[in-house]
Amino acid sequence: MVSIDKAAMVLSIAIALIGVGIAVAGSAADNTPTYSAPVSSAPAVPVKTQADQFGADIAEKVKSGDNMMEKEAVKLEEKVTIEVTKEKETTMDKPVGPTTHSVDMPKGTSVPGCEENNSCFSPADITINAGDTVEWMNVDTAAHTVTGGSPADGPSGIFDSSLVMGGASFAFTFNDAGSYDYFCMVHPWMTGSVTVN
Repeated sequence: MVSIDKAAMVLSIAIALIGVGIAVAGSAADNTPTYSAPVSSAPAVPVKTQADQFGADIAEKVKSGDNMMEKEAVKLEEKVTIEVTKEKETTMDKPVGPTTHSVDMPKGTSVPGCEENNSCFSPADITINAGDTVEWMNVDTAAHTVTGGSPADGPSGIFDSSLVMGGASFAFTFNDAGSYDYFCMVHPWMTGSVTVN
């Protein structure tokens, strides 16, 4: 009886293998795939598996508008904006370093009259920081000087440009704090001052 069961199993396997062989040979001979779409009047409902449930809670939060990532991005953007603003304020409070300030010797200052409205040097009075440079530019056609001191007391000896021809300039760096008066030796009505902090 046992041998009949074994023989029946071997015969069943052999028939199955022959059937598979015929099916493979038939599909190899005809490579045209045939598909038949199932016909259904009801809409297909996806079957949810455990893999489909992975991340479903996050997806529901996103759909419901509870987007935590967006809120965190807004918080981060606000923090960066505040930090950049603080950095700008700090940068603006700190001295940038030595700078050069310009003072013009305007046209027509070789004739008296500019002293009446304090326009012989433009600007006539300037405030700078220690280490800054003042550059006087002669935009007049007449030659002028930029001489430390005053017409009443004479030159101080701290700085003197000698003659500055029209279109030329003279620069001096003020390293020490204090107040420095200056004038033009050729046209003594031309006066100005530099205050150094």
